[in-house]
Amino acid sequence: LVICLDTSWSMSGLREQLSKAVVLASVSAAHLQKRECRIVSFSSANNAIDSGVITCDAEGVKRMLDFLSYSFGGGTDVTGALKYAMETIDMTSSDLLLVTDGELPNPPVSTTILSQLETLRHQTGMEIHGLLIGKRESPALDSLCTEVHQFLAEYERQVTPLVRTTKMASSTSLSLFPTRRIGYIDRLSQKRYSFALRAMSNSDSDRVNMRLYKRDKRRRFDDDDDDDDIWSYDGGYEPDTAYTADDRESSKGDEPVESDAYVIRVEESVEKIQHLASLEIEEKRKFLKEELNAELKQKSSSRQILAESISFVGTGLVERDIESRLVILALISQEHVLFIGPPGTSKSMLGRRLSQLCGGPFFQRLFTKFTTPDEIFGPLSLKALENDQYVRCIEGFLPTATVAFLDEIFKANSAILNTLLTILNERQFDNGAGTRRVDCPLKCVIGASNELPESEDLDALLDRFLLRAQVSPVSDEGLLEILSSSQLSKEDSERNYSDGLDEVFRDVSETLPSIEMKRNIGVLIKDVRNFVTDTLGQYVSDRRLIKAARLLRVSAATHGRKQVDLIDVLLLQHMLWTYPQQKDALREFIIDNLTPNNDIVDQSKFLLQGLAAEALTMVKKTMGDVTGKSGAREDDLDTINSIVTELGEIKVLLEQHNNDLERHIALLDDLDNNIWLTPDEAQSVKQHCLPLAVAASTAVSEVLNNATTLILALAPGVIDNDVRSSVIEVLTESSEDISTMFSEDELNMSLKEAKRIFKGDELKNWKKARNSMT
Repeated sequence: LVICLDTSWSMSGLREQLSKAVVLASVSAAHLQKRECRIVSFSSANNAIDSGVITCDAEGVKRMLDFLSYSFGGGTDVTGALKYAMETIDMTSSDLLLVTDGELPNPPVSTTILSQLETLRHQTGMEIHGLLIGKRESPALDSLCTEVHQFLAEYERQVTPLVRTTKMASSTSLSLFPTRRIGYIDRLSQKRYSFALRAMSNSDSDRVNMRLYKRDKRRRFDDDDDDDDIWSYDGGYEPDTAYTADDRESSKGDEPVESDAYVIRVEESVEKIQHLASLEIEEKRKFLKEELNAELKQKSSSRQILAESISFVGTGLVERDIESRLVILALISQEHVLFIGPPGTSKSMLGRRLSQLCGGPFFQRLFTKFTTPDEIFGPLSLKALENDQYVRCIEGFLPTATVAFLDEIFKANSAILNTLLTILNERQFDNGAGTRRVDCPLKCVIGASNELPESEDLDALLDRFLLRAQVSPVSDEGLLEILSSSQLSKEDSERNYSDGLDEVFRDVSETLPSIEMKRNIGVLIKDVRNFVTDTLGQYVSDRRLIKAARLLRVSAATHGRKQVDLIDVLLLQHMLWTYPQQKDALREFIIDNLTPNNDIVDQSKFLLQGLAAEALTMVKKTMGDVTGKSGAREDDLDTINSIVTELGEIKVLLEQHNNDLERHIALLDDLDNNIWLTPDEAQSVKQHCLPLAVAASTAVSEVLNNATTLILALAPGVIDNDVRSSVIEVLTESSEDISTMFSEDELNMSLKEAKRIFKGDELKNWKKARNSMT
């Protein structure tokens, strides 16, 4: 027995109590006959809820009572219940009982549904019985059912005086009067069912005796005209034939089909919340862009000085744009740079130009295996030796230099190496056999070598040079440019940028502690290190990574930004390779991973699908009530609130990820103005990364829109309660790829096999996925 219970607004109040009592009685009768029983509630074409099989045990009673605790509300469209029953329930040995007040559209269902029902009747003998609550007739119900039974057509008139003197706690409460007992008597008589309801008041002993009489449209049981077509209980109460229901209960059979208007309301509600979600996201995006544009416009005052410095260092040099930028970046970061390349490739020229910028002492030496410490750190003081002191005359040597160029640096011997490492790393020189340490004004050392060291003894020295570049001879086109240059024989003009660069250094130093490095930057640096270690087979020291992170902060500070961004990580291509041939692979890995990981999209989609399904179940249970004002239970409201909370957390994560992507896109657009990237490099990165970033942002925005829309669908006052479940169902179906829920073998099975394996919504989804294949 499949009981289809009308849960529309017109059934709320007294009729709700009566219909629930009838359902309880019908379930009891079905179990006495040892028939399986299921309840399916309906209010709209898309709002059918199945109780599952009601078993005759504690679990079954709990399931039934929980189902009957649902609130009533919505339209009156029986199509959803009938379609659900035919699609998900084996109707070969089932009958339908429609419990309704008869306020149905006329015709109540489409001709297709009527045809399917007629086919089931002829093939299986299925019968559809209508139980009309509180009314005498319903043409729409007559056209649908095998038989229509009237139940308590006079009930409202009989109980109205009692209702007026009783304050009801809720129109959806199961008990009409708190002190009233409702009893059910059911008798079987030779193919017939008889029902009677006794309502008794404990306070005044008033008894209202009512009976159910059956009006046979298409007789199922017999065709005789005897009096046994009418039953009564306790003498019964003869209905007043002159009684007519009030205007609210009048038949609506002649009105237009309600489902069309309901569908329109659902579509309008979906469009409304999607529009609101889009507006909210767009407002936040607009605010973020304005904030970022303001940050980018407030460019560091030092950018102009840095740009002029880079231009000065590279003046007259061909194909040395990268090297010019690296020496300035090393100077501002107080780091050292290493150039690997053959002689005569302008390596020493870059050192001299940098020295001219700083205006301080410049020290230059070519190392050989015979170079002595005196040549680098200064000779011993003879006067000091007379006093038994081991002191060097350091003036004019490396300990007093501001910028130094050390050619063939890896030929330094062990007598030089230890002292050199201390100067490079700590900016101090031990001038007095351990008794006196002198601070060195050294800002940057440019090391040069024709080749990398083969001995592991020099690894520590190599690690002191954070920035590295391979300097190759100029190309053929570059050679022609050199030969035709008017500056071929000109000497470098003396130009001092000392004051400006000192100011830049102070600004960067002051700003550096406030530059934020978010977790995603740290994760990318970690991934780059793992690539260098696992794929390139090179060790990266902790010291190098810490210094690299500081240099990325310097890059952000010199651009006037308050945080390290993904584009700054591009500079790691100049810091983490050991052999020049590894640089291209390192650069390619960084660029490929520069777009933020979009795993959060797939994870959020999965979570949203689960939360949407849970929200749909709960909203159907409360009939769209999310505030409790229409009788929803507190436990159900708590569940809905927890769903909204989880959706809010997902939304926050998506917003943050989307903000990161929007910022990344804006910085990629502005990459041509990046100080530390050459124009060719900036254009190459932009062409590769910008489309990926835009695609990722589009995907995140879509999921963010879904999350925001679902939150709005569950928010009170945004949409009407009676369409809420249908709206959520539309949103769920539009955002879910149902075909991925089933395997190929499952989609190829027959309907009979599918009905045996899948139940309820799962079977509906299987059918939708199957149809999408065809």
